[in-house]
Amino acid sequence: MNGPDGKHSLLKRHWFFIFIFIPFVLSASPKSPLPKAPQGMVYIPEGYFQMGTSSGREDEKPMHFVFTPAYFIDKYEVSNAQYLEFVRATGHAMPLHMDDANFSKPDFPVVGISWNDAMAYSKWKGGRLPTEAEWEKAARGNDDRLWPWGNVWDRGFFFYFVNIFGDQDNYPTTAPVNYYQSGISPFGLFNTAGNVWEWCLDWYDKDYYRVSPEINPEGPEKTPFNQMKVLRGGSWINDIDGVQVVHRARNYPHIKNKIYGFRTVRPIP
Repeated sequence: MNGPDGKHSLLKRHWFFIFIFIPFVLSASPKSPLPKAPQGMVYIPEGYFQMGTSSGREDEKPMHFVFTPAYFIDKYEVSNAQYLEFVRATGHAMPLHMDDANFSKPDFPVVGISWNDAMAYSKWKGGRLPTEAEWEKAARGNDDRLWPWGNVWDRGFFFYFVNIFGDQDNYPTTAPVNYYQSGISPFGLFNTAGNVWEWCLDWYDKDYYRVSPEINPEGPEKTPFNQMKVLRGGSWINDIDGVQVVHRARNYPHIKNKIYGFRTVRPIP
């Protein structure tokens, strides 16, 4: 065994051990568990996604790749019941339209709240509003789909997916935040198309996509020419094309009406 043939045989046995044992160790090594999402939220992993489009409205161009760190985001739009807990706990002003039965049911999205109101609630919950990039990634996933469920829809069956203009979707105005299971996003969010427009953290700039950073964009600085906040997702007054997840809307942060709501984000340190 000490001659050349013995050494060669021993070496073969060592390589056999390496090739067999190391893959076993690697395959047996436990993967890092995903962070546990707070109740009512979902985990969005870090990574790149396609943001915007190359063939839509001018403020949606160009399609570009954006990286976001991992974060948690609400699975549902904030409901009336949740918002009223905040009002009772803090003495914050009541939302508008709470005396209107069409909008005040506990499981319906809160409306009649401004961007300022939405931020106050978000901070009370330990988070903030989503950036445009965070919102679109959670609604769109990692491909270039135009609606949360994909790139196509059937004109005769869209009411199973989304709350838009009309009552074919069973709701002439807002719908419960946990309705339209068939229309959830790739990450499992409800109503990222239709129901209510959702306030985002960013100031609005129609040309921002042309100059935005690749890593975790948080919107442009406020300027005398840039006084509005972004809203995303469309609402119950829009048609099916108006609720594409790439569409951007904007309004002043003090505005309150029946088509604006929100969901919150909690960054992961």
